[in-house]
Formats: sequence, structure tokens, C-alpha cells
Amino acid sequence: MTAIDTLASQSMRLPTIRSADWFLRIPLAAIIIEQGAFKLPGFAAQAESYGLPLILFGLAAFAEIAGGLAILLGGVIRNNWMSDALTRLGGLAIASVVAGVIVMIYFGPFAGWQLQGMLLAAGLFFLFRGNGDVKDRKLI
Repeated sequence: MTAIDTLASQSMRLPTIRSADWFLRIPLAAIIIEQGAFKLPGFAAQAESYGLPLILFGLAAFAEIAGGLAILLGGVIRNNWMSDALTRLGGLAIASVVAGVIVMIYFGPFAGWQLQGMLLAAGLFFLFRGNGDVKDRKLI
């Protein structure tokens, strides 16, 4: 038996914690909802300072708040297709907004984007994984 086989057999014995995704859900939702809420006071002035149309800035704020809430609610209401879809839509909203922020603000110098990169990865995780526990789901 090789070291890789030993490692693989030991890995299969470790328990899987069903609710471990909360270690990612809670901080992601807290950061994203907070960023959306920060956009609300002085809304028009902030949009102007970034050179964005008011409607686009408003959609970004709405997507951040709604996306964060969707990630949380999708985790609370588990094991049906609607909660899975809610989690995926939250991930899509978060990933879309954060990708836009990276392109608009960090694309030129491409420095200081590490937090946004992790937020993007977390949003994509929930977009592609959903809740991960819907019955009869095929795995790829």
C-alpha cells in the first residue's frame, strides 16, 4: 500500500460536517451586506465619485444586500430545490458585483484586490455548488 492509498483511506474515515458551509456563508454575507449598506447614505454622491450611473450603482447596492440575504436564507431553509436556487442566485449576485468591482477599480494597477478575489471565489462557490445537499442530485 502506497502513501497515497493510505492517505486516501484515512481521508474517507473523516466525518463530513453538514453545516460546515456556514463558516463561509456568515462572513461572506456579513461583508457583502455591509458593503451594500455603506452605499445607501450619500447614494448619489458615491455613484458620481465612481463615475457610475445612478441606476447601476443602485443595482449593485441591491444585489449586495439581496445576495447576502439569499446566501443566509438559502442555508437556513435546507434540502429543497427552492433553497438551493436561492443560494445559487445569491452566489450569482455576489460574484457579478464583485467581478465588476475588480474590473472597474483594480484592473489597471491590479493591486489590493485580494479581499475582492476571495469574495468572488466565495460567490462562485455558492453559485456552482448551491446547498450541495439536494436529494437525487448528480455529481460531476
